[in-house]
Amino acid sequence: MFLLEDKKIKILLVSITVVVLSPTFFNDFQLEWDDNWMLLENPFVRNFSWNHIWYHFLHFYKGQYSPVNTVLYGMVYSVFGFNPVVYHFFCLLLHLLSALCVYQFVKECVRKIKPNYELYRVNIYAGVVALFFGIHPLQVESVAWISASKVVLFGFFTMFGLLMYIKFILERKWWMYGCVVLVYLLAFGSKEQAIIFPLLLLVVDWLFGRCKSNDDTCIWHNLWLIVEKMPFFVLALGMWYFSLQHNLGGIEMLNTYPFDQRLFFGCHSLVQYIFRFLAPIKLNYFYCYPIEVGDVIPFYYWIYPLLVLIIFLFTWYNYKQKNQLVVFGVLFFLINLLLVLHIIPMPRKMITADRYIYLSVIGISLVLVCLLDDLFHRFSKQQKWIIVSMVLFFIVIGSHSFFRTNQWKNSNTIKQNRIIKEASIKQRML
Repeated sequence: MFLLEDKKIKILLVSITVVVLSPTFFNDFQLEWDDNWMLLENPFVRNFSWNHIWYHFLHFYKGQYSPVNTVLYGMVYSVFGFNPVVYHFFCLLLHLLSALCVYQFVKECVRKIKPNYELYRVNIYAGVVALFFGIHPLQVESVAWISASKVVLFGFFTMFGLLMYIKFILERKWWMYGCVVLVYLLAFGSKEQAIIFPLLLLVVDWLFGRCKSNDDTCIWHNLWLIVEKMPFFVLALGMWYFSLQHNLGGIEMLNTYPFDQRLFFGCHSLVQYIFRFLAPIKLNYFYCYPIEVGDVIPFYYWIYPLLVLIIFLFTWYNYKQKNQLVVFGVLFFLINLLLVLHIIPMPRKMITADRYIYLSVIGISLVLVCLLDDLFHRFSKQQKWIIVSMVLFFIVIGSHSFFRTNQWKNSNTIKQNRIIKEASIKQRML
């Protein structure tokens, strides 16, 4: 069990992730994409001043709100200038810190639900989930693309905030609660998608048994939980109103698809993210809508609501079986995708994006590890083959991520990769 010690697993997690994503250090800026306006031509970065920080937090820049990310750019630029290696280093560093937070977060969750598990088994649970988070090919875009640094930044603050919240639950120290509020603000200041953070807190409450339903005081207890979350929901409402008032240009919808078609798009996106996690092939930096505005949804899109129904039934079954970690994983997966499924219209030209699933990878990884753990102990004679299969799978996805990180070298390489894939698809259709 020496190799399964907490410290050894963390070192192994960081080492493997660095090796797999190491090509990012040799990548350039994406000069034909967002790196230009977000970083290289951003006046707030070039003329960075601590006196102007308050301005960053009160204004949008070209339809996006990420002042914490802008401040990070400004600090790096003031010391290192526009050296792409340094920016890639900070992206990878934030990703590593997030992976360590994921490891500790999953450990706390498993300890709560599986108190009879040996420590090494808890470490394996957390280590496998964190490794999926660290090296899965779907994570490459968020780490290897400098403009996606706001994704890894908001991801780090979100996971750190959840860890602090668990400590608050266990120790009941209110300064920890204050830290969670502060981290929530920093996460939103990194990327607006963090607005859903209060929903994650409610799911953590449920997992840790704070939602009562079997005694006379449960109503008052649950009411207190709602009151406890009010500052977060008030902040979320204020953030939404602030975005609405200060970003009128950014909320102009590039797609005007009707609501029923957006429901189909949402089901499609949800299923596609699961498929890409299990079989990360044909990954691209741009996924187009299947139809133009006004066209009819393709007939085969009817399969996606049926698959979503299967996901719901799977979750309900595990809820009735009291498989709390599986249910928690599904909810964590769904909540972090809630705003990017296009059911709520988004000013984006792509129907899905790898970076949108950055935190949701944690939820689906947890579900997969729970299912594998069940198989591992049901089929004791096949345990070695399950272990071998998992090791081979990690080797495959790690290699895929290594080469995919290379594809993000510059704008030409990423576009060339898309052209090759499109030509391959057309050839197969012929």
